[in-house]
Amino acid sequence: MRKKSGILEVARQAGVSSASVSRALSGHPAVSDNMKARVLAAAADLGFHPNQMAQGLRRGRSTTVGLLVGDIEQGVYASLTKEIQAALETLGLDLLLYNLGHSHDRLKNILARSDSLQLHGIIIAASDTFSEDNLAVLSRKAAEQHFPILAIGLSLHEQGVPSIVYDDSEAVTRSVTHLIATRGPGIAYLGRIGGSASGTKRFSGYKAALAAHGIQIDQRLVWDAAFRYRAGHDSVERALDMGLAFRAIQAGSDELALGAMAALNARGLRIPEDVAIVGIGNIESAAYSSPSLTTHGAAPEAIARLVAERLKEWQSNGIAGEVITLSRPFIRRASA
Repeated sequence: MRKKSGILEVARQAGVSSASVSRALSGHPAVSDNMKARVLAAAADLGFHPNQMAQGLRRGRSTTVGLLVGDIEQGVYASLTKEIQAALETLGLDLLLYNLGHSHDRLKNILARSDSLQLHGIIIAASDTFSEDNLAVLSRKAAEQHFPILAIGLSLHEQGVPSIVYDDSEAVTRSVTHLIATRGPGIAYLGRIGGSASGTKRFSGYKAALAAHGIQIDQRLVWDAAFRYRAGHDSVERALDMGLAFRAIQAGSDELALGAMAALNARGLRIPEDVAIVGIGNIESAAYSSPSLTTHGAAPEAIARLVAERLKEWQSNGIAGEVITLSRPFIRRASA
C-alpha cells in the first residue's frame, strides 16, 4: 500500500521548499508558472490532495457556502440545491445545507454563527417574510462585505443583498386570465398568503386578473394554506363539505395543486371538466400526475449560474444589492 504523502514529500520531489508548495497549491500570485507546474506534477505523482478546509481556515474563511432553504420538504428546493451544489463545485467551493423550516429563530441562529463557522458565503433561498431583527443583521453583514450574501426567491435588495426572484405576480395573472377565459368566474385561490413574500406576490397576480375582468373577489374562495400536499387536500375537502361552487383553482405551489387534485378525485369530480387546476414550480411529479398538472416552470439551472457569477464577481469587485427578475414559463398540460 502506498504511503500517504504530505507537503514535505511533495517539496522533496519537486525540489522546492514546503512553503513554496503551500503557495503553489493555494494559487499565490508570487509563484512562477514553472514552479507551479513542478509542484502540481509532484503532487499528482504522489497522489497528494491538499486539505481545502484547512487552507480556507488559514486564509480566515473556509471553502464552504451555506445554503439556507426555507423548507427542505418542498420539491423546488431539492432541484435548486442540486444545481447550486454543481455550480459551487466549479468554483472549488462546498455546500452546507441548512433547513430554516420557516423559523425566524433558525435564521437568527445561523446568522449569529456565520462568523464562527467561517463560511465563504451565504445563500438564502426562501419565500418567508423575515423579522425586523433578522433584516437588520442581514443589512449589517451585507454592508461589512466580509463574505457574499445572496437571496433567492425573495428580494432583500433594500438590505444591500443581491436578490434573484421570479415575477410570480405576472405568472399568476397570466394563468388566472387563462382560467377565466376557459372556465368563466368562480376561480378559487389556494396558497400561503400571510407571512410569505412569494405567496403575497402570487395572490396579487390572482387579484389583478380578477380585477381586469371586473370580477369581485369571493373571500370564501380564497384559502390560505401552507405549501403542502395535505394542506391542498384538506382545503379543497373543506370547501366541498361547505358546498362551495368553483370551476377552477389557482394553487400557490405544485404540492398544493396535487393535494387538491387528490381531494377532487376522491369526491368523483373530473379534472379539468368539473374543476381545472394550475400550480407553480413544475416539480418532477407534476408531469406524471393524472391528469398531468398545468403549472408555471422554474429555472434552477439559470439561478445556479447566476449565483456562481455573483460569487466570482464578489471575489473581484464585491457586489451591489441588485435585483434580477426571472419570468416563469407557463406550462400547459391536461389539468387546465
